[in-house]
Amino acid sequence: MHNSNLFEMKILETKNCILRPISLEDAPHLFEYYKYDKVVKYLPFKKHKNISDTENFIKIFFLKNYAKGKIGHYAIVLKKENKVIGNIGFNNISSSSKEGELGICINPLYWGYNLSSELAKEMLRYGFYDLNLKKIIAVAFEDNKYSQKPLQELGFHHVKFFNKKLYAKKSGAYVKCHKYEIFKKDYMISIKNNF
Repeated sequence: MHNSNLFEMKILETKNCILRPISLEDAPHLFEYYKYDKVVKYLPFKKHKNISDTENFIKIFFLKNYAKGKIGHYAIVLKKENKVIGNIGFNNISSSSKEGELGICINPLYWGYNLSSELAKEMLRYGFYDLNLKKIIAVAFEDNKYSQKPLQELGFHHVKFFNKKLYAKKSGAYVKCHKYEIFKKDYMISIKNNF
């Protein structure tokens, strides 16, 4: 049954992609990248061994949170192929949240397409204008050099280094991370200066 009191994630669009809520029908496309060690290396779960793993993950991480009215991740649909090539969004925040952590995961077959900045730019707009967030956070892993430069180009400021525990991996494993953040007031200034 549809609950009209729950926040509904609206469909977003960039030059090359449509961003829409994830559904169970997306399982084959998500499995295509969640089956790789290099994709889930720093995520809080192990690589998926089959479509059933992905379907269960979609139910628990996406659909269950959508049903609670949480604002979570979108499917990234590449327009020219009409295919889900990743997911991006805030890590399950409520419609009244004042800050959100941005996350992105893209199928390795589409790495190097320079989509991350395009997608993150739309999520900043959505977060600050539509959701009225005051601050957006992003975490970049030390050995993922390609994720840090776009954050800086989008106006994120480096806050600190920290060690993050990898829960789904061997016990006691930590990885060095960079925390970035951008405030709405700084985003508004940068938008104004770019026009």
